[in-house]
Amino acid sequence: MTVLLIFFVISVSLTAAIITSPATNSIQLSWYTSVPESCKLTVYNDVFSIKIVESKPSMFHVQSINGLQPDSIYRYRIEYNSSEETVTEGNFSIPSNPETQFKFVAYGDSRSNLAAHREVSKAIARESPLFVIHTGDMVYSDCRLNDWADFFKATEPLSDTLFFPIIGNHERVAKNYKAFFSLPGNEYYYSYRVGDLLFVMLNANKRFDRCSSQYKWLKSLLKSEPAKFTIAIFHHPAFSYSSHGDSFFVKKILVPLFEKYGVDLVLSGHDHNYQRIEHNGITYIVTGGGGASLYSLKDPSGPVASFKGYHFVLFEYSSGILKGTCYDTGENAIDSFNVFPR
Repeated sequence: MTVLLIFFVISVSLTAAIITSPATNSIQLSWYTSVPESCKLTVYNDVFSIKIVESKPSMFHVQSINGLQPDSIYRYRIEYNSSEETVTEGNFSIPSNPETQFKFVAYGDSRSNLAAHREVSKAIARESPLFVIHTGDMVYSDCRLNDWADFFKATEPLSDTLFFPIIGNHERVAKNYKAFFSLPGNEYYYSYRVGDLLFVMLNANKRFDRCSSQYKWLKSLLKSEPAKFTIAIFHHPAFSYSSHGDSFFVKKILVPLFEKYGVDLVLSGHDHNYQRIEHNGITYIVTGGGGASLYSLKDPSGPVASFKGYHFVLFEYSSGILKGTCYDTGENAIDSFNVFPR
């Protein structure tokens, strides 16, 4: 009996929560427990409190909370229904118009190595970003729950921050992706705004030709919602000097739209390394060092800067200035740059 109890305590410690937000007044909390359990979720601050009690045990848990206020700090606590033992707890806020200074992080391609992904997550958490962007390929296969279990375990250090993912080719089916994440719009592609920054999250696995609904949505958004900085995020890079290379259709169809309507920064993954490429006044970042096996460059002279290693990119916004820094998991600065509004 004692041995079983010790094993149970160790197994349930492998838990994590992912917080996504479909709107400025709601969030979805998704979490994993290594054994089937029913849980209690409490979300609260000085003026708000709600408790949800699950009726059925599960290993994967999803709950939505509405009636929240943007830019307010909330605390959450997840406990087992059968005891007062806390599974996990943390803080979050839904950024809309934060103070003039804030930080966010981008990383991608975490899919294949739990230990490496966890080291990247730990390094990101030490920066205390307001939110985290994932450029796709979170898991090796969207259909395999074991892969998602590893994803939740690896992202435990990020349980205090909002998470904004996009679909990579390994999440193409997106059944579990859409279950575990709650995002604006149709969730396949969407936008959100944080102060002076407009984030445009695209799905390069779905049609984006000029006759597609995604292209029409993107063009209308870029025309109608100007921002000091417009940042486009999708998985397949327009420009890359590594194994996958340039995405022909992205370069042919989307890049002219970016150049015409003043996109300032483009974030992608897919190639498992770091690259910074400058093209016609736009900064293109490949950040695919989140845990998958690493790729070398085919042409090291192509990017302005590059790195074969696990990494993330920290962005710091302050009074109209957007600065990016690529860090490895040892918090060594690999590359630093400024993004200038077009």
